Amino acid sequence: MQEATDSQAWGMGTKGYYMAATAALDDGGLLTQRHDEHLALQDRMSHPIAFHAEMVGDIMYYHQAMRQDDAAEFEKAVVKEINGHVDNGHWQLIRKSEIPDGHSTVPSVWSMRRKRDLTTNEIKKYKARLNVHGGKQTYGVNYFETYAPVVTWFAIRLMIVFGITFGWTLKQIDFVMAYPQAPIECDLYMDLPHGISVKGASAKDYALKLLANVYGQKQGGRVWNEYLTAKLVDELGFVQSQVDQCVFYRGSTIFICYTDDGIAMDINGKNLDSFVQELRDAKLKVDDMGHPNDYVGVNLQQQSDGTFHFVQTGLIDQVIADCGLSNSTKKKQVPAKSSKILTAHLDSPKFDGPFNYRSVIGKLNYLAQTTRPDIMYAVHSCAKYSSDPRKEHGAAVMDIAMYLKSTRTIGLKFKPDPSRGFEDYVDADFCGNWNHIEAPTDPSTAKSRAGWIVFYAGCPIIWASRLETQVALSTTEAEYIALSMSLRDVIPAMELVAEVRSKGFPVLCKEPYVYCKVFEDNSGALELARLPKFRPRTKHINVCWHHFRAYARAGTLKFFPCDSADMTADALTKPLPQNSFVKHRTKMLGH
Repeated sequence: MQEATDSQAWGMGTKGYYMAATAALDDGGLLTQRHDEHLALQDRMSHPIAFHAEMVGDIMYYHQAMRQDDAAEFEKAVVKEINGHVDNGHWQLIRKSEIPDGHSTVPSVWSMRRKRDLTTNEIKKYKARLNVHGGKQTYGVNYFETYAPVVTWFAIRLMIVFGITFGWTLKQIDFVMAYPQAPIECDLYMDLPHGISVKGASAKDYALKLLANVYGQKQGGRVWNEYLTAKLVDELGFVQSQVDQCVFYRGSTIFICYTDDGIAMDINGKNLDSFVQELRDAKLKVDDMGHPNDYVGVNLQQQSDGTFHFVQTGLIDQVIADCGLSNSTKKKQVPAKSSKILTAHLDSPKFDGPFNYRSVIGKLNYLAQTTRPDIMYAVHSCAKYSSDPRKEHGAAVMDIAMYLKSTRTIGLKFKPDPSRGFEDYVDADFCGNWNHIEAPTDPSTAKSRAGWIVFYAGCPIIWASRLETQVALSTTEAEYIALSMSLRDVIPAMELVAEVRSKGFPVLCKEPYVYCKVFEDNSGALELARLPKFRPRTKHINVCWHHFRAYARAGTLKFFPCDSADMTADALTKPLPQNSFVKHRTKMLGH
């Protein structure tokens, strides 16, 4: 146990897991539960950073960290964290008898982490974060609203495309101990942290009255976001985006922020230096990280020709090591076998392999969502069975790892083509998961899989592979639902570009408006999108899938046929043979 001196006496940090339905069959609504779990997991996977964070093995509790070989390094991180809070006056030590009626103390939780270099995977820093146990807060007493926005990945990629194309200077800004920079919103009292003793004060009789927005609170992210937004808008004169709440404009500067990691861009680099100083003058603690290198887990490499490469070799190496393949010569040329669709395999032995299934899936999902769309289908197929993995699912994960071993250094390559605007490639695999043996226990086998990838100036900015949320009755319906799902991503991206243009920044579009070319390989879906007539086989399609028709009538969405052999999104809906897969991968990744 570490003892703090007077100067040292100083979100939810608990580790979440995907709790899923059991594999045991019963008549008590298991099919509905399994169906709901699949949909919930699909939604969770669309937030890759949060999904990855709860899966990785480098994040642990205090008691787990103290059992590690490098426990001494974690102890140093604990003392550093406590000192930071004390030096900044984030709390006040009080007797528990002084706590007002109606309030009780909330436990404190340590979140310990090894922070690794994204390229070499070597440990570069040990972090100990002290959290309030948000799960013990009481609604209406010490928290109310909890929603906190974060910048979308498509906004990040779009801005980098603009930066490359127009020669903007980029600067990465890190907010140091971000959340506690904001004041506390509600009265909150926290138990003394584990591993720390305070002279003359016992954990039984004393508690901490929080004065700052300490990590772990349910509302912590929202309070920090509102505090930062007020600083940027009210004090520094920025205008907040109406499309993405974490994008801000001022003059020739654009600033985007993912929680405590920001990227600022400007045609004039000197303006960015002034901006950093303005943040400090506004009483915000920031570090100037220079040109973006590692941003929210992705290594950004600017090449001599001005192009950007987005790679995650360190994370790939973690996956390879987790699967025990570091010294193996086994490699695969495709991430999934084209001859077989993965199913629940409830009659097979449970997975008992050498790696933590959910941990590896979390890492793979982060890769797939950020820099490796080529593994999106394979990862999503494996993730679907995270609650009850079987032998076949473990083998499928190993296939992905062996494929990554053979393609370790590739990632996204951004080389914008100014002659191209938005292009959306959409495909669906109608009932491609259907399995008459598994269908009685897995209703999702009747659902079609949708896949889409959206390019801007020839650079991929959005992609997805998802089961459709309702059963389609025809190929046309499956393709049309996929088209509608993809345009829910496309339209906000179009609106963001239009907003950037309205602020006086140059964008890539020759038309008087921002528009998107949508490519489909199903003539029925194309006709339904262009000519919304009621037909006997399509009149039942729910109105929720018709949301984009106003944009089609206005001409901002234009639909074009695409030969199936050239449908890039095909790789996001089903496993493909090597030649077809490599062809689509080359277009998706840019090389």
